[in-house]
Amino acid sequence: MSLSLPRLPRLTPVTLGAAIAVTACASTAPKEATGSPSPGSTTHADVARPAGTAVGPVLMTRGGPANELGYIPVLEYHRFGPKEERWTRTPANFRKDLAFLHANGYYMVNMADVAAKRLAVPAGKKPVVLTFDDSTEGQFRYLKGPDGRWKTGPDGKKVIDPDCAVGMLDAFGKAHPDAGSGATFYVLPSGFDQDGVIGEKFRHLVETGREIGNHTWTHDSLATMSPARIEEHLGKLQRFVSAQVGKPYPITTLALPFGIGPRDAAGLAKVVRGGTGPAAYHHKVLLLVGANPAYSPFDRRYKATAVARIQCIDSEFKTWFNRPAGSTARVREPWVPFVSDGDPNTVSFPLSAQRHFNPAALMAGQQARPFDPAKASAAAAPPAPTPSAQAAASSAPAEAATVVPSASPVAQASGAPASLAPVPAGLDHHPGYGRKLPKGGEYRDGVIRHQVAAGDSVEAIAWGYLRMTDFYTYPKLAQAIRNVNQANRPLKIGEWLTIPRVRQAPPKASLVKRDKSFPAKGIYVTGTTAGSEMLWSLVKDLKAHGGNTVVFDAKDMSGVVSYDTAVPLARAIKAYRGGMIHDLPKMLARLHDEGIHAVARLTLFHDARLAQSKPQWALRSRRTGAPWREWGNLVWVDASRPEVQDYNLALARELIDLGVDEIQFDYVRFPAQGDTPDVAWSTMKTQPTKHEVITAWVKRAHDAIAPTGALLSADVYGVVAWDQGIDVKITGQRLEDLGHHLDVLSPMLYPSHFYSNFDNKRYPPDHPEHFIGEGVKRTAKKTAGSGVVIRPWIQAFPYRIRNYGPTYVARQLKANEAAQGTGWLLWNAENSYKIGFAGVHEAGAAAPVRSAAAPPASSPRP
Repeated sequence: MSLSLPRLPRLTPVTLGAAIAVTACASTAPKEATGSPSPGSTTHADVARPAGTAVGPVLMTRGGPANELGYIPVLEYHRFGPKEERWTRTPANFRKDLAFLHANGYYMVNMADVAAKRLAVPAGKKPVVLTFDDSTEGQFRYLKGPDGRWKTGPDGKKVIDPDCAVGMLDAFGKAHPDAGSGATFYVLPSGFDQDGVIGEKFRHLVETGREIGNHTWTHDSLATMSPARIEEHLGKLQRFVSAQVGKPYPITTLALPFGIGPRDAAGLAKVVRGGTGPAAYHHKVLLLVGANPAYSPFDRRYKATAVARIQCIDSEFKTWFNRPAGSTARVREPWVPFVSDGDPNTVSFPLSAQRHFNPAALMAGQQARPFDPAKASAAAAPPAPTPSAQAAASSAPAEAATVVPSASPVAQASGAPASLAPVPAGLDHHPGYGRKLPKGGEYRDGVIRHQVAAGDSVEAIAWGYLRMTDFYTYPKLAQAIRNVNQANRPLKIGEWLTIPRVRQAPPKASLVKRDKSFPAKGIYVTGTTAGSEMLWSLVKDLKAHGGNTVVFDAKDMSGVVSYDTAVPLARAIKAYRGGMIHDLPKMLARLHDEGIHAVARLTLFHDARLAQSKPQWALRSRRTGAPWREWGNLVWVDASRPEVQDYNLALARELIDLGVDEIQFDYVRFPAQGDTPDVAWSTMKTQPTKHEVITAWVKRAHDAIAPTGALLSADVYGVVAWDQGIDVKITGQRLEDLGHHLDVLSPMLYPSHFYSNFDNKRYPPDHPEHFIGEGVKRTAKKTAGSGVVIRPWIQAFPYRIRNYGPTYVARQLKANEAAQGTGWLLWNAENSYKIGFAGVHEAGAAAPVRSAAAPPASSPRP
């Protein structure tokens, strides 16, 4: 018999250099006929042995002859719901699918196991990969009670819906521990569509042995993207997953959106590998949509960039498994399945299949074991021995490589564990940090060494010691570990690695007091950028252009806190998800060493996390009394509530204690979109206007912050400087009042944000000098006598700009200087400042970085 798929309608995996005519999450794809031979026997008996072939022992298992060149079914699920549809599976049918696979000897593994070519499947079992695309809620759902709160079990953990895919997999695994526990979830940033619990869900998957795979950031077709955009989207998802998991999580497989890949080699190369730092990725397998069992990774026909899957609907189960709808009975597949020999370090297959074997696919320490099934005993095989016992009893060649046991290919040795002289034990903790070292670490006289164990990788080791070093990100530390230990090679179990640049105590940053007239010249960065090596690249460029200030997200408009906060309420509502800024004191200490003024941006009252966690603290609807929503979204909290004010003030105080030099309030206002006349707040009887609420809050915050020496600034709408009463009425930002309780005002005077014919300018984006210059002057005039400093935001992004480039940025900077603005801040939401910095250079706005010493006190602005 030939090892071929049957002559049945199917989709054929093709190379990614051509358009792949299959779709996922959208519509049913056409199928093509193929020239595969018809179904036949699944045995390979009575086949003549090729001359000169060394034949190993007959490898019979309880599942028949071992055959690790057989096909592996990769099943594809999307949604789960009460009605069976093309892309939806009912819970009842999914449970039957699991029972069917178990009855037919299948063992659930992850796609990463196939990619790594080390399938730890019991002898006689057949691997199957269950994949789940799009991270829909039906795949993983936590239950809520009638009060809207999460249900928790006796162990204090959230209760998983027993009818979601993860709940059903968990229950089936407990009932059938011999079924395997693998499952691969190809996620999107929606993270199973329940806010506030994405990280918990991702961590549950990892802790239970499941795999998280890449499905891109936006689910757009990769065939329509440039290589640079592909790298951005895939790296963004990789970084997001690691942040949610709370530690580096290398994604190794990707499900192509719509089953379509790039049509050129450059694009395909970026799909496979790209990114830097936490966004670095290497996808070893790319999955299509349809529509047949996949080749074994040891088969010559296996193509890692085009691995087929089977849609999980009854018609496809009938086609590919001979399974009647809803049946859980044993079947005989119309193709030859992969049957494990029980040893991941050997690849066993009948001689008849040898022509399909790819020797180059063998991993370090693996060996091929072809055999002749004709010599098989009719008796059933005894229970499979352990891999070590099986290897000892086999007649494998004596020169076969010895494999060091390891859960990670990175830690595989080429031979036996390194022979090293015994070293006296040191401390198992770092005395300066007062914390225990990762397992395998020892501290002695200021030096940390780590002994490699099974499963270790350099990246994982770097993550474990990162906080105790001068390094800011684990990829940088990982490379330093390799360099110092000459370890640009597989690690050897038992060898010792020296951890470079160990700190003797945690960094302690202290705010640098500066007068408010300090001419801050800076840029904005997201929390994600602040936690990456990209920050230091931007700082280098900023300083080269005379800049001296970095504004970083401490809490963004989603309510997510970017650093490991100790504020009880922030922890209770899980505002910090992990990732982003992993060590804020280290970041601030280094910024100060670079002479950089560190500004923490706090978005105040647009806080989706707090509003959804504490809806009783949200703004109310005048008509209904229910929480007020902006275009249907619950994202605004009530600025007048003491609980909301206390929360933001607690974050501000914590940031100052950690070493921040300035607190910058953003969204220090009421909503400006949606049904704003319907907005109600808690103090309407005593504070009948919105500006009274906002001014009172800013005064309270300034009174609390001023004694610390930190500066307090606020971002305000640029339009309110034009003295149009409606804007103040809606937002509550009355500049003449706010100026008395702030050190710095930063009006957002982006020309693109003024509507047509505003201030007699037909198309405001064409007039950057006017809106920056007039905006600074008007803001100064409205706040005259308050002493507040005017430091405007400059548009460093192309939105609505017909001629965006360095000159456009330079025109704004020159207008600010002419209007006597004190310093400036560049805004680019993507933190891409190449054009912005070029504009600074063109404007001649570069100046030496100011010293950290405080300048002379300033007098109030005239």
